[in-house]
Amino acid sequence: MEEMTYIYELCERLPRCGPGDNESTRRAYESILEVPKQPFILDIGCGTGMQTLELARISEGKIIALDNCQGFLDILMNRAVEDRLQDFVTPKNMSMREMDFNEETFDIIWSEGALYSMGFQNGLKRCRQLLKDGGYLAVTELVYIAPDPPIPVVQYFESEYPDIKDVKSNVELIQNEGFHLLSNFTLPESSWLDNYYLPIEKKLPYLIKKYQNNQVALGVFEGFQNEVNFYKKYSEFYGYEFFVMKKE
Repeated sequence: MEEMTYIYELCERLPRCGPGDNESTRRAYESILEVPKQPFILDIGCGTGMQTLELARISEGKIIALDNCQGFLDILMNRAVEDRLQDFVTPKNMSMREMDFNEETFDIIWSEGALYSMGFQNGLKRCRQLLKDGGYLAVTELVYIAPDPPIPVVQYFESEYPDIKDVKSNVELIQNEGFHLLSNFTLPESSWLDNYYLPIEKKLPYLIKKYQNNQVALGVFEGFQNEVNFYKKYSEFYGYEFFVMKKE
C-alpha cells in the first residue's frame, strides 16, 4: 500500500514507533522472576528498537529483533553499533504472522505496542507456542483504563481497534490462554507524548510541505494529527497496559 510508504517515512524519524519509554521497559523486565543468565529473547514488532536496546542493556542476552520493515531494522542496528550493543541483537525481517521459529525456543518474548496486529488472543497463543516451559511474555496492549468511556471514544475504537477491552477482561484472557500474570501497570501519559506524539507533531509540518501536492500522503499525515488530537482530548479513558506473564 502506498500509505505505508509515508507511515514508515514518518515513523523512522521518531524516537519510537509507538508509545513507551525505557523506564517502563525496565520496570516490566524487573518484574520477571528467575531470569535465565543471558536469556534468549524475541522482540516482536521491534520497530526502530528503543526497547530492544534497553533489553540488551538490562539482560545481556541474545535478542532476535523482528520487524517487517527493513528500514526500521537498519536504524536499530545503526543505533546498536553506536551503543556497542550490536553483539546482543540479531535483526530479522519477517512478519509476525509468518514466524517460523521452532516451538519452545525462547526464554522471553517481548512486544511493545505490536502484538495487537495479530489479535491479542491469537498473539498470546502463538507466543505460548514459542516460549520454553516456564518462559516469560511481556506485552503492551491497548485498553480502556476508565469505566463507561464516552460515546466518541467507543465509536472511535469500533473503527480503529474493535478488539479493545478493559484491563480485567485482558487479565482473564491471559489466564485462559495458559499464563500466570506476574504484574501489570498502565503506561503514563509521558510514554505517549515524549517519545511518540510530540515528535510526530514536530515532524509533520516538514512532511506536509514535502508532499503538499500528494493527497495520499496528506491523508496519512492528517490521520496521525487526528490521532494525536484525539489522545490529548480523551487520554483519561484509554491507554497501554503492560502485562508481564509466565507460561504455565
